Amino acid sequence: MEAVLSTVKGLLPDGVRQQLQQTIDGGLPEAAHQLPAELLTPEGLVLVAIISLVVGVLLLRLIVGGTGGSKRGSTVVLAGPPNSGKTTLFFQLKDGSLHNGVVASMGDNAAAVTLRPARGGAKTAQLLDVPGHHSMRHRLEAVLKDAVAVVFLVDAVEVTPHRTEAADMLYEVLTHPAMQRSRTPILVACNKMDLEMEAHSVDFIRKTLERQLDAMRKTRTAAIGKDAGGGAAPLGPVDKPFSFAGLRNKVVLAEASAKAGRLDDVVAFICSNA
Repeated sequence: MEAVLSTVKGLLPDGVRQQLQQTIDGGLPEAAHQLPAELLTPEGLVLVAIISLVVGVLLLRLIVGGTGGSKRGSTVVLAGPPNSGKTTLFFQLKDGSLHNGVVASMGDNAAAVTLRPARGGAKTAQLLDVPGHHSMRHRLEAVLKDAVAVVFLVDAVEVTPHRTEAADMLYEVLTHPAMQRSRTPILVACNKMDLEMEAHSVDFIRKTLERQLDAMRKTRTAAIGKDAGGGAAPLGPVDKPFSFAGLRNKVVLAEASAKAGRLDDVVAFICSNA
C-alpha cells in the first residue's frame, strides 16, 4: 500500500501533495472528524485527493472545450457549383469590389471581413471561398467541419440546366456528419437576381432543388442498402418527400446579386450566425 500511496502522491500537484502529507503526518483539523471514518485513513485521504483532482480536470475541460464534438467552428464557408458567383460574392463582401472581373478560382480565398447589416451593429466574420470544381470536392468536405455557417450559391438564371450539379453538391453539404451534428445553418443564396427577366423565383428554385434532392436521396439510399456507400448522415425523414423544412439544420433561401451588390439577406445571415 505504501508503494501505491507514493505513486499516487507523485502525480499530485506540489501544493496538494504537501498538504496531504502534512495531514497524514500531523493529524486532521477538528472539522475533518465529522467525515466518515473510512476517509480519515491515509488511503481515504488519497482517494479524496484523487477525486478532487479528477473533478477539477473535468471542470477545466468543460470551461475550455465547451460542448466538445457538437461545437461549431468559426468560418463562414461560401460554397456552390462553378460559375455560381462565389468569388464575386467573396470580394463584394471583402471590399465592395468586383476584383477587376472575377474568373473561376482553383484555390481558396480567405479573409476576415467586417460587415454592416441593415439592422444591428457591425460584425467581423471569417470568410472562406471554396472552389466549386468537382476536383476540389475533397477540399469542401474538409472545411465543413470548421463551418459556423454555410452560404451556398445557386445561379438563379441557369438553375434548371444545372440542377443536378447544384443538388449533388448541396447533398454533400447537407449530409456531412459535422454539419448535421452541429446543426450548422445554411443559406441557399439565389444569385443573379438582378437579371429580373431571366432569373427564376426563389420559390421555383426551392421546389427544383427539393425535387432533385428527393430523387438523389432515393438513389443513394438504395445504393447504401447494397453496401455501395456509407459514412454520410441520412437526409431528412426517408418516409416523406424531401423538403428543407424537414431537416435538423436551419436552411433558408434568399435572393442575392453578388455582381450588383444586392446582398442584404446574405449579410444579415452571416452576421446573425458568425
